[in-house]
Order: sequence, then structure tokens, then C-alpha cells
Amino acid sequence: MSTIITSTAESEKDILRPRGTRVMLPHGGLPEVYPPYLADLIARTGGPDGPIGRQFISQPEKERKHVGDGMSDPFFEDQHEVAPGLIYKFEGRALWTITRYCAAYCRFCMRGREVGMSAGIERKSNAALAHTPHLLMDQIDETLSFIEKQPGLNEIILSGGDPLTVNPKTLHYILGKLGTLQQTGKLQIVRIGTRVPVHNPFILRQDHYEAIKQLRNPRMMVHINHPLELTPQTLNVLEKFRRECGGIVMSQTVLLRGVNDSVEVLYELFTKLTAEGVVPYYVFQNDAVYWAKHFTVPLPKAIKLWQKLRPMLSGVAATARFTIDVAKGYGKIPLPEGDAWEVDYSKGFKDFHGKRFSMNYAKGK
Repeated sequence: MSTIITSTAESEKDILRPRGTRVMLPHGGLPEVYPPYLADLIARTGGPDGPIGRQFISQPEKERKHVGDGMSDPFFEDQHEVAPGLIYKFEGRALWTITRYCAAYCRFCMRGREVGMSAGIERKSNAALAHTPHLLMDQIDETLSFIEKQPGLNEIILSGGDPLTVNPKTLHYILGKLGTLQQTGKLQIVRIGTRVPVHNPFILRQDHYEAIKQLRNPRMMVHINHPLELTPQTLNVLEKFRRECGGIVMSQTVLLRGVNDSVEVLYELFTKLTAEGVVPYYVFQNDAVYWAKHFTVPLPKAIKLWQKLRPMLSGVAATARFTIDVAKGYGKIPLPEGDAWEVDYSKGFKDFHGKRFSMNYAKGK
């Protein structure tokens, strides 16, 4: 399957002006914001109904349809915040959210409870980013101190929002401190979760790469959902992560109805990523948050898709694992590989603590 980017009329491009806070979620998260780079890509790939447009252009009637139905924080991240922005749920590794801003806002974002909220809006939560758009320096130092002193904590996943959108000097400070903790043997692994290479590769400057270079073997976890996102500009950034930062670049993908829920699209995505030196890592079932239910592929259909796709992939592209990050559960639960084993799916599945979930999980009605 070949990827074709079509041209568009100027009149269509005029439609692609982001509407900002006018279409944000009722609680104040996820305004419609995307830069000119992304607006142009949307216009050249089918407009609002294309696979890129659907990810970033709000559909208020669908996003508001299930308000109050389900949780806004299905993984209890706020409850597990042990230091400013630091979510410590799993032994040995912690997620550190340092900002609630991104260069653009994915309409299915699982952190839409806070991501994109303006500085004047606060949530009813004790979480640090419920009250400030970015962590302050004293908060950053408090968290760094916790990381250094916490026994058994040896891996940090830097996230947000998007950590590559913070002030480069702040990013340099944070990554420098984490790099020092690697040198002392306190930390073994540091991951950076980002979608900036897709949202706006032009905002990355040499300062960003110099900051990342302070880490030993940084894992760059880049969120990529569709082969049309792999523009020359984006691929150039991924190459610089590898060449200049010594980064191990890995991809994360969310299965989204109407965007990438086909064998052909995912095959092209993983094959192209692998050819470009990126390691396909996770494919996620869409998370159970109210504003993104219209994106959810029913689990039985997702399983059939994965059963067909997995045997088609080269071994080096088949590093991707399809998982369910279960709300109210523990761990990222992998789906069976292909159709090699007979599985009684009627029994549902269990998380890593033995809690059972039915096949109706997150059907997206």
C-alpha cells in the first residue's frame, strides 16, 4: 500500500484554523490547538475527515456525548502522585509529568482531564499539574530529591503534556540531573515520551538535542499513529535523536477508529518505521475516557485485526505489542500473538494482579 498526500485548495486550508478554547472539553481540557505545520498536513491528507484531521480537529458533539460517563482519570494517576508530577504505581519505575501543555492536542488524549487547560483553570485535585501549567523549579527539585532517595526506583519516564515543549533551559536542567543520577548508578533507564516530532518538528532546536545528550542511552518514545505522519521533517528529527543523542527511538501507537484501524495502514506504518530505524513498541487499545469513546475499536474487532496483521510483519517490525492499559487494573495487558493459540475469549482477560475483565471492556458505545 502506497501513501499518497493530496493537494488542497486555499479555501479548504482556511477552514483549518484552530478554534482554541471554544471547543475545549466541558471541564476545560483539550482546546483545539495545532500549529501551521500540522494544519498544512491535515489539509493535504483529506482535511478534517482525513486520518490526521480526525486526530486533532474537535468533534464537540461526539466528545461531549458521554460527559459524566466513566472516569476522567481511569488509571488513578492523581492518587499515585508521590512528589510533584511523579506518578509511582509500578515497582522500580515512575512516570514524571512536568507540563500539561503540548504543541497540539490529540482529541483522544488519556490525560485530557488536565492537558491543555489554561493557566487560569484549576482542577479539584491535589496533583501538582492541577494547579500549574508547568512544574516550578522548587517542585522540580523536590521531585528530583524524591527520586534520588527512593529505594528501588531505577527508571523514569518523562511525560506530560509533552516534555519537549517546556523551556529548553528547564529541560536541560531536568535531563542533566537525571543524567547525573544515571552516572551515579541510581537510575538505569530514562525514557522521554513525546509527540513533538509529529505535532511540530520545527520547534526543536539544537538546545533540545544538547539537553537529551546528557542522558545515557535515552529512550525516545515517539507517539506515531499513521504513516502519513512520517513526513521528511518528522523523519529528520527521529534521525537526529538517533545520530546526535545516541537515542533509542521507539514508537507508540493508539488504535483509533477511522484513523488506523486497518491491517493495511498498520502494516505500512510498522514497516516504514522499522526501515527508518525506529523500533515499533506499543499499540494501545484506546483508553476509556468519556471524550474519546467514539475512537474506540471494539475489542473483538481489535483482536481479529491483530491476529491478521501480526503474521504479516517482519520479525524486526513485529516488536510492536498490542496491549490494553486497563482502567482500574494493573499493567499493560498484551493480546495473544496472531492466531497461533486457541484462546477462549468469552472468559475475558485478567490483569497482572489477577483481576478479571470482560470482553465488553471499553467498547466505545
